[in-house]
Amino acid sequence: MISQEGMTNVAAEVDLDYLNEILMKRMRLKRRPVAITYVKGEPPAGYEPVNEVACAIVRLAEEGRKVYVDANHHDCWVGQYHLGFLSDPEKYITEGKYLTDAQGFFTEQGARCNKQQSHSLPADTITALAAAPLDQVPAGVQVDLLVAICNAQQAMQIAGAASVREGTFPHGELGPSACSSIFAAPWHTQNSVFALGDGGGRAFNRVGTGEMFISIPRHHFRFIVELVENFRIDPKKMREVIMPSHAPDNSGT
Repeated sequence: MISQEGMTNVAAEVDLDYLNEILMKRMRLKRRPVAITYVKGEPPAGYEPVNEVACAIVRLAEEGRKVYVDANHHDCWVGQYHLGFLSDPEKYITEGKYLTDAQGFFTEQGARCNKQQSHSLPADTITALAAAPLDQVPAGVQVDLLVAICNAQQAMQIAGAASVREGTFPHGELGPSACSSIFAAPWHTQNSVFALGDGGGRAFNRVGTGEMFISIPRHHFRFIVELVENFRIDPKKMREVIMPSHAPDNSGT
């Protein structure tokens, strides 16, 4: 696994404005990519606290705002748990009992397993989670994740960029809360993530039926740039090398 120092050095080579331009103009994202910061200390200057569910900071940043949630500013105990803001979380959250109380299709076993298999940041890892439009990050603010809402074709290319450049397949999630998948899973796996999110996370972020979340850690940013700058497909050659029916006739007859 690449070290934290190594990740910082690699990511420093990527210009965020250029990355944003690639995503919007070359990859043709319809929704603005968002820069996420794991805050350790005071929130960045110019970012405002919001009393929202944690996952909704993606939508707010898409709208052009610079925002953060922390232990004092939030509107979701589940998000607090998955971001590590609860030093002694109640079993009502950690065992998923809230799921069975509010949703009839969850069994107690299903709810419990859901929480057991979901990623959460260790307690006190961060003091806040901040979000801003990728092209409006203030100077000096470190960007730890790029989060975007896009279609499956775009997710395949962007979240899969590392797979074609260094051979690392992205991590996919279906089932966990959106805040777990897009904020905690990349931290634990040190990998790009694509996720459908849960019903609440999709609703709070107004995710369309054909859309999903992608979350890219900073040390994978350069692979997106490299993918686009080296993008070339030769359909004829591809058919020749993998399809016997299209192989060139070298028999000499």
